[in-house]
Amino acid sequence: MKNIGTKIAAVAVLVLVLVLASSAAYAGKGGSAAAIQAAVSSTSTDAIIAEVERAEGLMCEACIQTLTNLTEDARYEVREVAAWWFAKRPALKDMLASQFASDLPQGGTIKVRNAADFLGRTKTYTALPQLRAAIHRNDLGAEAKLALVRAVGFMAHTGGNEVLTTAMADADASVRVAAIVAWRDMLGQQTAQPVVASLGDQDAKVRAAAAAVVGNMTEQSARGTLEALVVQDPDSTVRRNAAWALGQLGNAGSRTALLQATGDNSGLVRGVAKAALAGLH
Repeated sequence: MKNIGTKIAAVAVLVLVLVLASSAAYAGKGGSAAAIQAAVSSTSTDAIIAEVERAEGLMCEACIQTLTNLTEDARYEVREVAAWWFAKRPALKDMLASQFASDLPQGGTIKVRNAADFLGRTKTYTALPQLRAAIHRNDLGAEAKLALVRAVGFMAHTGGNEVLTTAMADADASVRVAAIVAWRDMLGQQTAQPVVASLGDQDAKVRAAAAAVVGNMTEQSARGTLEALVVQDPDSTVRRNAAWALGQLGNAGSRTALLQATGDNSGLVRGVAKAALAGLH
């Protein structure tokens, strides 16, 4: 991000001139550069978000460096609202996006985290190739990989599928869960087949997430594994999700497994299994 404040400020002047030429009333909804800076100084996440949102329509050169700094804040919520603010200003957003995209190939975990969050929140689809390449780096920490998954999930573009399938095999369970959940939310996603293998993951949270997704997407190839999970998995959340998923699949062949699940020692599993049985055909 070297010298980016200077570069952004130059663009800001041009944008400001255009805004002033079209309207004398260019301030936001009561927002101001001073109010944003005061919120930053307070260190309150809520105050920062509130002031940045109030400045939605504010175009001022004095805001640029402050908001640029916020795109690299340690708090995701702050980075997100800063990216949202820039997304309202395409010329500024494009310049920042170019700088952030250049951080993906070689930047460290924090740089990649910040870059991915900005590119995802601003829906910079042109950065998908760099995001796909970055997920294959073996020198990044979980924080960066979660941001890469979050980015393509926010874009909801199937061009990010490679990021998710790669992340589903990550060593960190939280990354695997995030990738599975994001897979469901991609627009135009046709199958949950890549998620099926995660039903056998060693981590219960991953198995539970996978069961929910294959059920939500009615992935019939998962039926046999779900039937085994609903009666054998040691985790009650996994068994519950497996029961729900079988109900979503609606295959009469799952009746035996679901009937057995109605005797589960967890009341929640029993209830979901009974409801699932009613949906079989």
